[in-house]
Amino acid sequence: MEKRNPLIKTLLCMILGLLMIGCGAAPGGDSLDGANSDLGLPLSGAAEKNAAAWNTFGDSSYSAAKTLFNQTIGSGDATAHDLSEAYAGRGWAEVKLNGSSHGISDFRLALEKNSAQPEARVGLAGALISKGERSDIDEAVTVLEGLSSSAGSFSFIDRYNVGVTNAEAHAMLAYAYFVQGNRAKSDEQISIARDLDSQFTGTPVDQIDEILSFIP
Repeated sequence: MEKRNPLIKTLLCMILGLLMIGCGAAPGGDSLDGANSDLGLPLSGAAEKNAAAWNTFGDSSYSAAKTLFNQTIGSGDATAHDLSEAYAGRGWAEVKLNGSSHGISDFRLALEKNSAQPEARVGLAGALISKGERSDIDEAVTVLEGLSSSAGSFSFIDRYNVGVTNAEAHAMLAYAYFVQGNRAKSDEQISIARDLDSQFTGTPVDQIDEILSFIP
């Protein structure tokens, strides 16, 4: 891929970056009213704090969600699983507020606590791919393949409305394989993504597929 048109590579990275923060959006989006947030509720236990934080995240109140995730992280009684969920959530809040690269450190912390945390894997992979460096994309392949015991045969369920579909996760892996020069695996992954994407008109999957098909 390094020898191919750098403009195409840049375009694909931009598409993947927009996918991470929300299609057509720019970082910094946040619901300021907090009408549906749980900041005022007396929460006991890390699991309850995380549930409230993810609900608040789902309302697009990313700053408020970040505050709630920080409560779990600083609680002192959170399990490794609880901390993994909280770090993944805080990472995604950072992505939505500031852009994909700002979630990397939290996604790594989440995976240190629980290597199977799916939102952290997809978030980290997307952020690494958006950076566009070959070493980062190589790591992204390993991260996405780790979503299942059979590399590439995963099913990502967006439990918390982070904004990445199963089809889009497969499209990310297709692009990463393409950069590595593995056209067979890239074609396999984009075919999976195409089959999963019921809309497939003007979607990120559609755009990635069109660009990869354009490059000989």
